[in-house]
Amino acid sequence: MYSSPHRENFMRAFMTRSVAVKILIYSQDGFGLGHLRRNLNICLQIVKRSPRASILIIADSPVAPFFKLPAQCDFIKIPTMVKIDSGVWRPNRLPMNYQEVLKIRSEIIQSAALGFRPDFFLVDHMPHGALGELAVPLQALREQCPETKIVLGLRDILGAPDTIHKQWKREGAFEAAMSFYDHVCIYGCPDVFNSTEEYQFTPELVAKTQYCGYVCREDVKTTSENGFLKNFFAEPRKKFVLVTGGGGADASYFMDSFLDAVRLLAPRASFNALVSTGPFMHEDQRQLLTQKAKGLPVTVTRLGQDSIRFLRRADLVVSMAGYNTIAEIMRFRKNAIIVPRPGPSAEQTMRCRIMTERGLFDTIQLQDLNAEYLAENISHKLENGNGMNEAMLPDLNGASNAAALMLSAL
Repeated sequence: MYSSPHRENFMRAFMTRSVAVKILIYSQDGFGLGHLRRNLNICLQIVKRSPRASILIIADSPVAPFFKLPAQCDFIKIPTMVKIDSGVWRPNRLPMNYQEVLKIRSEIIQSAALGFRPDFFLVDHMPHGALGELAVPLQALREQCPETKIVLGLRDILGAPDTIHKQWKREGAFEAAMSFYDHVCIYGCPDVFNSTEEYQFTPELVAKTQYCGYVCREDVKTTSENGFLKNFFAEPRKKFVLVTGGGGADASYFMDSFLDAVRLLAPRASFNALVSTGPFMHEDQRQLLTQKAKGLPVTVTRLGQDSIRFLRRADLVVSMAGYNTIAEIMRFRKNAIIVPRPGPSAEQTMRCRIMTERGLFDTIQLQDLNAEYLAENISHKLENGNGMNEAMLPDLNGASNAAALMLSAL
């Protein structure tokens, strides 16, 4: 970890730990997959180092029940709330006032925390939770379980610095971070994006903060990959392109453009493509993409947790710029074309600008996205191979570094 002079010593000391530690994780996703996937990657590394660990995840992602969990790990599903604007939330399914649902969520979290009595509580992304729902549970945990170490986990880029700083001040997030947390763990590298400086952390908060590197799957089983794509394509071709938009809720626009680009390239296209819509794409949109793909060397599917198998096999990845997908593209040194979400948050456009400047992949902004330009870029990338500047890759061992930090703090 970048801010620790003793990183290698404690990494060696905590590669394995036999103590039966209990770890509680708060993972607020709403309408997405990113936070849950990142937390599960950290869980895998905790269990690897502490085989007797008990991990309880409090999650609100609608797909949480369908995720394969690591050993010794279970979850509590709380009612889902989705963010529709800055500071504006609504229940995803329950026809109730958001304040009623928020009260239910907060009470479940507090009951779980006090009943579980964790050695370590990892809070993901929001120091005070959605609409402040963690304030009371964190205070109760501090008073009744003072031995519990509480850590805030943050991805490096949260959004535009001015916007995030004002939002955190307005919502009391800075005060919560100072009052309740023993450590802040940033899933990134300061030489890529200096989060503490950009978001104007106070000196006291900086003193609690460590950079852990980027979190992604680190231990992927090596399996025979020859032939598995034949199950998806009637006529397998030389190259394979994976198109993914994370959870898929807002990915149809660029997937539609991709299909238009393939139609321009067909029938001379030398590749098959798998379009992974994700679990959150509206069924009508998915059906439209499926219909549009007919007659093309393209299969439209939802995929699941095994999507990393397809990413490893891909000759080219066409993707949005979510944290996890970008980390996996870097991890496996993939040839990539990235189309960042234009808003409402600046997170993806910022990530693309920084990584493109480092020579890690090519970016197409939404205003430049059209079938002709995308087709030209696809052909160029497949013909010329991967131009990734591997010398500029950041630390991609964030999951193991974060796990080591937690275990070393006990």
